[in-house]
Amino acid sequence: MKPAKPESRSKSAPAPYKSTRHAILDILKREGAQDAKGLAKRLGITPMAVGLQLSSLVEEKLVAAQPEPAQPGKRGRPVHRWVLTDAANRVFPDAHAVLTAGLLGSLQEIYGPKGMQKLLDARTRHQEEEYGKAIPPGAGLKERVKALAEIRDREGYMTEIEPTPGGGFRLIENHCPICTAAKTCQGFCQSEWQVFSKVMGPGATVTREEHLLSGARRCVYSIRPGGAAGNGVKPNGGVR
Repeated sequence: MKPAKPESRSKSAPAPYKSTRHAILDILKREGAQDAKGLAKRLGITPMAVGLQLSSLVEEKLVAAQPEPAQPGKRGRPVHRWVLTDAANRVFPDAHAVLTAGLLGSLQEIYGPKGMQKLLDARTRHQEEEYGKAIPPGAGLKERVKALAEIRDREGYMTEIEPTPGGGFRLIENHCPICTAAKTCQGFCQSEWQVFSKVMGPGATVTREEHLLSGARRCVYSIRPGGAAGNGVKPNGGVR
């Protein structure tokens, strides 16, 4: 008897899972909403273990519960089915950054520096309007910095704030979701500094202390009370 040939893996079959977390996300992405009991059976682990993973994914805002509609005559607690949130898209491969960089390169080639500057100016105006709406009118510096940090954090910059001597603050951005675009057109970084200065108002000075594209691991801005004359200028006089 000839030995049986090993089954060949289908080209569309998923790769082996690296972790339970990855397995849950992969199943929800490929097959849609699932209940915890079904996930546990699929993965060969206990419902409690699945529950712990789902709780962690909920905290990260990657999954959300979707209660099943109530059925007449059916008793007991409704079964929750779990689905991916929009934020979960960042976990999966995405060519968005490469596409953006390619489009920006094409725009620069077609329209030149003046055309790119018009694009950046339009983006700056839009950001100023949107950020301005989120900052309470007449708010003090602390409230303005806090509001700005919340906006940037929602946009994916993993933002933190720290108080500094003299009533100032450090705005720390641990991640740059537009890094690929910023490398293609560094005017994005300059326009964001302009937005920060605008929404902080004339009573604040904004300078950049650390810059991801200059070799730092993050971007850090110093925001302190005072006139705007020194905005964006290093202590040695160079523009950041």
